[in-house]
Amino acid sequence: MNSTSSATIAPYEQRLVEFKRIVEGYLLLLVCICGLLGNTLTCVILSSRMMRTSTTNIYIFALSCASSCVLIGFLLTHGIRSTFDAETFYKYIFTKVFPIHVTCLLIQIYLTATVAFDRFILICLPFRGHKWRSPRHAVFVVLCVALFCILYCIPFWFEFTLVKRNNTRVISVSTFGAHPLFRLLMRKYLYFVFVFLIPLSTIIICKAMIIKKLYTVRKRKRLLGNLSKQNRSSNAINFLLLSIVFVFLVTQFPYFIFNVLYSWFGISLMANLRARQYLAINNLLSVINASSTFILYAFFDRKFRQVGQHFLLCRPLPVGFDAQTDIKRTAVSSRNANVLGSNTKPSNSSIHLIKNHQYLATVNNNIQDLTKLQLIDTNLTATQSVSFFEKENVSTFN
Repeated sequence: MNSTSSATIAPYEQRLVEFKRIVEGYLLLLVCICGLLGNTLTCVILSSRMMRTSTTNIYIFALSCASSCVLIGFLLTHGIRSTFDAETFYKYIFTKVFPIHVTCLLIQIYLTATVAFDRFILICLPFRGHKWRSPRHAVFVVLCVALFCILYCIPFWFEFTLVKRNNTRVISVSTFGAHPLFRLLMRKYLYFVFVFLIPLSTIIICKAMIIKKLYTVRKRKRLLGNLSKQNRSSNAINFLLLSIVFVFLVTQFPYFIFNVLYSWFGISLMANLRARQYLAINNLLSVINASSTFILYAFFDRKFRQVGQHFLLCRPLPVGFDAQTDIKRTAVSSRNANVLGSNTKPSNSSIHLIKNHQYLATVNNNIQDLTKLQLIDTNLTATQSVSFFEKENVSTFN
């Protein structure tokens, strides 16, 4: 009976070891190294003087830092173990690295939801949410997200422990981790609400609303004949963030499904060969998601490429790079004060004109993209509209 059981288990373990050596070993190790290099470059570029004034860049900087910690955790707990069969090293560091790794994964998830929500405020609620989009507020949000995730993941520090069996130390679920209340709350209900439902629904809803609003704006521009090359380049950051959210959903949704199954079936799920192979693939997908920020940024954002070439290749920045950035930042910060501080009481059509001017400038992140053709839908005459528009430009940029 024992020989039959050994003959049955041996092929199962051998297939799993070979599969994990390829997926969680060579492939995951390679992606982790490339991702760490890319995230390091992203953090260096986004921390520069030219890039750190944007709230979006602050969120992406924090996301890149969290993704780097996630990659280091995968590298230590999976990559080295599966590539070099370092079981002793794995047992020694697992109980220390696992809770930190889980915390960084949760921070990464919530920062991705924060990026989606921040872009939703900018595009869909540009006036009501303008006061919340400042660098100081972005840093405060990042700290609050990190604090919440750290507090949420404190129980995971006590889930696993090392025990001696047959004169060897093995990783086992602790008494605290095996408690029914812990399995019910942390691995089932709280996980479903705080790790699955809230961030995932936030990301999906924000992404759907952003796509809908961008489609409406693009349709309006097409009717006004304002689809210039400059407008397309100004929308690159929107496509960048949408692509980051899309990659996150594609790579993390299978992982969420596995964790939901694990919360219901418990440790017995890991006795299934297909489930463990599925988990290995999910780990590789998580590593790809944590490594994709630099590639997406370099592909979509021209300003990011220019600053990166300036730091890495010592190429000079384009003429007027800082001046254009300062003008746009000054215009965005002072336009509301100048309009509200006017001594004259504007008419209803003038207020409508101001709102259109601010909305399109906020969506495109470029206050100079507006043309006289966008004033067609107002009730002002052509001469009155142009004179009012010039007056507002003088008060905004001076």
